[in-house]
Amino acid sequence: MPGIIRRYRDQANLSQQQLADSVGVSKGFIAALEGGRRVPDLRMLIQIADALGVRPGVLIDALVEKATKDMSRGL
Repeated sequence: MPGIIRRYRDQANLSQQQLADSVGVSKGFIAALEGGRRVPDLRMLIQIADALGVRPGVLIDALVEKATKDMSRGL
């Protein structure tokens, strides 16, 4: 998810802390998502999408794209 959450968070004019507070996680968790060190489960992804004002499918598509790229590189 690197990039996608941050892009929509910036568009929503939210800080990492504000997004974290709205979905009930730590700022560190949001930073880890944005840095590609964590992947949200489906429930969390839906909550994040709601907080960002985007369809969950937008974030799901980004996850699928990243996973496909990782698989093609053998990661």
